[in-house]
Amino acid sequence: MLTHALIGDEGRTIDLGWQDGSRSRFHAMWLRDNALDDQTRSAGNGQRLITILDIPANTRIGAASIKGGALEVSFVPEQKTVSFPAAWLSANAYDRDAGRQPGWTGEATVRWTKASMQNSVPRAGYVAASRDRAVLGQWLSAVKTYGFAVMDDLPTESGALCKVSDLFGYIRETNYGRWFEVRAEVNPNNLAYTNLGLQAHTDNPYRDPVPTLQILSCIENTVEGGESSVVDGFAVAAALQAENPEGFRLLSSCPARFEYAGSSGVRLQAKRPMIELGPDGELICIRFNNRSLAPMVDVQFSDMEAYYAAYRRFAELIEDPSFEVTFKLEAGQAFIVDNTRVMHARKAFSGTGKRWLQGCYADKDGLLSTLAAIEHGFKEAAEMSGQDLNADTIVEFIADIFERRGAESYLGEPVTMSEHMLQGAWFAEKDGAPDELVAAALLHDIGHYTSEFGTYSPEDVEDKHHDEAGGEVLAPFFPPVIVECVRLHVAAKRYLCATDPTYFGRLSQASVHTLSLQGGPMSADEVAEFRKNPFHEEAVRVRIWDESGKIANMKTRAFRDYVPLLQRVVTQFAVGKPA
Repeated sequence: MLTHALIGDEGRTIDLGWQDGSRSRFHAMWLRDNALDDQTRSAGNGQRLITILDIPANTRIGAASIKGGALEVSFVPEQKTVSFPAAWLSANAYDRDAGRQPGWTGEATVRWTKASMQNSVPRAGYVAASRDRAVLGQWLSAVKTYGFAVMDDLPTESGALCKVSDLFGYIRETNYGRWFEVRAEVNPNNLAYTNLGLQAHTDNPYRDPVPTLQILSCIENTVEGGESSVVDGFAVAAALQAENPEGFRLLSSCPARFEYAGSSGVRLQAKRPMIELGPDGELICIRFNNRSLAPMVDVQFSDMEAYYAAYRRFAELIEDPSFEVTFKLEAGQAFIVDNTRVMHARKAFSGTGKRWLQGCYADKDGLLSTLAAIEHGFKEAAEMSGQDLNADTIVEFIADIFERRGAESYLGEPVTMSEHMLQGAWFAEKDGAPDELVAAALLHDIGHYTSEFGTYSPEDVEDKHHDEAGGEVLAPFFPPVIVECVRLHVAAKRYLCATDPTYFGRLSQASVHTLSLQGGPMSADEVAEFRKNPFHEEAVRVRIWDESGKIANMKTRAFRDYVPLLQRVVTQFAVGKPA
């Protein structure tokens, strides 16, 4: 929320204050150029209707005020008044420290290693993604965030990989065709068509622009070996920068040359750095392909020795197993990689059996556009729902969910969703748990109904993150112990499977299935990280009550009996929050 608007520099700037004490400054010219009125921008497509030359060079802010949560600005000499929503100003604020080090990445980019990703490979089923925009949005978001994802349940037929690209955009046709075969051949024109192992690499660095997405789908795979692997080039670049800043500087500032001449009539060449940074230092692209590297002639003689040392170290880090996530594609599976970030590789395979993959290229603009459209649709739906949640209405909101949807099946278990959660609360009470943990046990699965990705079914092939969704909706209104127990109850299952030898045997069939989607038992590193959470012991208790709450025809208290308890913890939390 805006608190004040102070005009400065004779109207050239304005200083905005926010309720959290932060400030944002804007220039008058910037605000005028980005005005949201229908004389400046088309109401239909949002494109500008004026050019920079249509705006007076001496544009100033003559007056400004805060009205109804928006900033109202009057510009002179045009005598034009425009309103800017506070949320829009916050989202587009550019007044921030410029002290970011070269190689930075945005919040939407999550770098990963084997330890953090091997048991959490993002995936979705093709049928579900083609029918459900929420499932597709989750899968596309994973590609944006992590740079790769797997898709299951594709038809095992030639050209099926086109169905993947059709979900979000278009295939980019190259000299290899609309798609290309990846299987052992006699006298191949590319090493990818042999049974040799391939070093982790990005594809086609000799193109300008490089294809930004690659899809590989499996039609048949009966060989020994031939596993696929992926490496996060951004994570490797960060590791190189940490240990050798000068080497990182050389690889990011000196261009390499790449070329391809393996087909008649084709001579492709490109000149780009192996590690590419944007003008503001953002890490935007990795190009690494030993097979296609041409002689480097754009590095100064005095830098060449150090450049090669950095290149060698970069290659060593790429080959380090700690950065590699490995999986074997089965028939009907495909994976997609961001070819500007994630390198892919293949292990060698035997000469017996058959390995038939197909590959194609696409571009990120289509993927990101489709994802943005899906996310915008969800946002509009949420806004249209008219839910005005606060400390006085959140319990009523939850009660309405139990009333409307509590009778739905709970993952194929012999109880409904409401019966399951009420049983969890009942077991918590029997154990003498405090109000906060009774509430957490009651609400632990609320995210099944507040997640934009929908509810589980026994046929699901991807995690829908109901734990995070539940924590998100409760966080503004409930104490941290409740929120963290809800957010961590899935992690607690993975933790118990890793630390209690008897726990896995107590899981129901449905819980075993969801465990496989949620990453399986924790690794030692994940166990150590989980234990750092101050509420991990409480989350484990909630998890045990959760697993117990699957008894058919069990008598428990009704949800209405817990309303006073819920309202009490909400009110106490609201009173204790700082003003």
